[in-house]
Amino acid sequence: MKAVPVKNSTRRIGLDPAHVLRLAAEALVGRLSIPLSLLREWAARMSGKAEISLEPASPGLRVRGEAHALGAPISFSARIDADGVRVEGEERTVRLTLSEVEVSTPDDAPGPLADAIRGGMIDTRNPATLVGNMMSLPDFIVKADGQTVVIDLMRIPALAKDQRVRMAFATATSYLCIKNIHVSEGSVDLRLALLPGGPKEAVLSTARAAIMPAVRYLWPAGGPRA
Repeated sequence: MKAVPVKNSTRRIGLDPAHVLRLAAEALVGRLSIPLSLLREWAARMSGKAEISLEPASPGLRVRGEAHALGAPISFSARIDADGVRVEGEERTVRLTLSEVEVSTPDDAPGPLADAIRGGMIDTRNPATLVGNMMSLPDFIVKADGQTVVIDLMRIPALAKDQRVRMAFATATSYLCIKNIHVSEGSVDLRLALLPGGPKEAVLSTARAAIMPAVRYLWPAGGPRA
């Protein structure tokens, strides 16, 4: 009999049940360690045609890559440092700091972008501002200025499109959330904190999650129930 493949999201991202159990055990003592190899696997899938490499630059991460843009081959590298998750109201934000940015292209590469890079017209000191001015940013990036990029996790499509999942995530993270992110030689170490937004924020998040189902029932889309 031919075996039927089992659909398992943890397998798709490189985790097996043993890893899941280990992560759960670590969470109980206030920390999580995610293998850097797992992030490399995720980056390879998400980067499309670009070649991306991730290396530790403690406490942050160094990203190197090569891609084609406007007809020219571009090499780039940057250091990324991440704060913990800030819990405030219905926002769950992470601040990324981009520094030590380098961009280069071959001397014979064609196109306006290659000319701008060779001419020193690309402001690598303020990479977030540069990216924000050059392209339309997704909704979950709420700030891109100077060296700082701020991501609101609540606006990521997987959460934003499902109100129940969104409320559950907000409630859970009001009780236990990531306080610090530190990259070591082979892993990304997450330090967890209880009540990161304080007891009041946890109570308010719980209340919102409890009330919203009733609100949706009494006032469904299109107006209140008759």
